[in-house]
Amino acid sequence: MKKIVMGRNKLHLLPVIHGLAGEDAKVREAFKKIDPDCIAIGVAPEDIEIMNKIKGNEEFEMSLQHQYYLMHLSKYGKVSIPPSDIKTACEIANEHNIPLETIDINDEEYAELLTKNVSIFALLKHSRKIKKMAKKKFKAKTAEEFVCEWDNEINTIKSFKKIEEEREEKMIFNLIELCKKYEKILAIIPLEKYDRVAKRLERYKKSSPITPQ
Repeated sequence: MKKIVMGRNKLHLLPVIHGLAGEDAKVREAFKKIDPDCIAIGVAPEDIEIMNKIKGNEEFEMSLQHQYYLMHLSKYGKVSIPPSDIKTACEIANEHNIPLETIDINDEEYAELLTKNVSIFALLKHSRKIKKMAKKKFKAKTAEEFVCEWDNEINTIKSFKKIEEEREEKMIFNLIELCKKYEKILAIIPLEKYDRVAKRLERYKKSSPITPQ
């Protein structure tokens, strides 16, 4: 976990692997240690809406990409559906009556990025790549290594890599805006985006001090 101090504000970045069982313990431990005023999480607003509607072991639809991702992830540890880190963040926010803010783009923004950046050819290329990912042999020896290897493979198509960069930009922007409102923030960031987001925030910190609203 990395702490970034922006003026009087403290932003704590916690890397997690969505879908890996046991990540909920990381979230609870971090919350207990930090006692934040706000929990920020690197998912879309719609994901939280779905999470709040799920009851018991209710099933929900997943894309082929996500299904294959979880299939490979299960080789490194038990998987948790829905992701235990997201579920726990929702529970903690409700229990302690603190804001839970999503920092990823929403579904409408994602659709706009697809239309803007992805051609039919790129879409077909991406579809073929996803199918190949099902049978791919990964070199990773740990879940952490696998997540980064998977991310690198998925982003070999430039147009889809551009979309991921836009998502990271939105996360950074939203975290900066939250730092203007809250003194202590626990930000739960997907591991594959953690290093890039942290480095960009550090650079922003040096060039543009935060002014509380």
